[in-house]
Amino acid sequence: MPEGLILWGVRSIYYVLDKQTNKEYKCVIKGKVLDTNFNIKGRKDVNPLVVGDTVIFEISDDTNGSIVSRCDRKNEFKRLKAGGREVQTIVANVDYLVIVDSIENPPLRPFFIDRCLFAADYMGIEVIIVFNKTDLLNPQNEEIYLYSKEVYKKLGYKTISISTITGEGVEELKTILKDKISSFNGRSGVGKSSLIKSLDPAYNDIRIGEISKKYDRGTHTTTHSKIYSMSFGGMLADTPGIREFSIFIDKPEDLQFYFRDFDKYRGKCRFPNCQHIDEPDCKVLDALEKKKIDCFRYESYLRMRETVVKLKDSRI
Repeated sequence: MPEGLILWGVRSIYYVLDKQTNKEYKCVIKGKVLDTNFNIKGRKDVNPLVVGDTVIFEISDDTNGSIVSRCDRKNEFKRLKAGGREVQTIVANVDYLVIVDSIENPPLRPFFIDRCLFAADYMGIEVIIVFNKTDLLNPQNEEIYLYSKEVYKKLGYKTISISTITGEGVEELKTILKDKISSFNGRSGVGKSSLIKSLDPAYNDIRIGEISKKYDRGTHTTTHSKIYSMSFGGMLADTPGIREFSIFIDKPEDLQFYFRDFDKYRGKCRFPNCQHIDEPDCKVLDALEKKKIDCFRYESYLRMRETVVKLKDSRI
């Protein structure tokens, strides 16, 4: 049986690209139940198949087929849905997770970026942070944008500033993404779909949303994830905008292991189980006081930890 790549899917119908013939088939899951060996205890995975998944499928006729099994994933980008009872996988098997955020309209949200970074580091996915809409930059907000970008660069993340209007950064991003499978992820309205159109004008029919004036945030236009083959080589997955990104991890004490900021100091505290909150002789808190760890990143840590504690308590 052939091996295929999930390009997109809607309501249990999946469009699968035959990796050998490069032909696309419309498929359903054979038997309507798929064993995925899902491994996050006590939570249901709402979507056992996502864009980027490799599957084994049977060909029924010239255009249709049936998915028999899902191959092991090399990585996956997940979040908790509201309430923490269900896990949503957004994309799988990517070379790059491209976190797109706008510096204006809607305004930059580093706390959202940090949650995506945590999930990517937890899953071992290489990240590119795109600061989009530089042509709209308000001088009053320039300091926080430049400061945030520098913090992420110091932590070892790739960062690119981009404008689809002026063309800034577009060719640089093309070079990085060439011959890779990548996924664009971010909030509604930050310009993911517009960026794909700038990277490859063949996709000018992608819908572009407006920004809500009342809430200064985007409206959903991408309603389902879809992989596009790019003319410069490689593939890009465009995913629906996410307004809230809840991280999935059961133990709040494990959160610190996926904050790069703490790497130099973790393990040097007085207590081996130090949570870096109010413990004496905490080297992380000492680094924070000396401005070796940035305040907004530490605030992200506290916020995420509080979220995990609340979700844990809700399951007891």
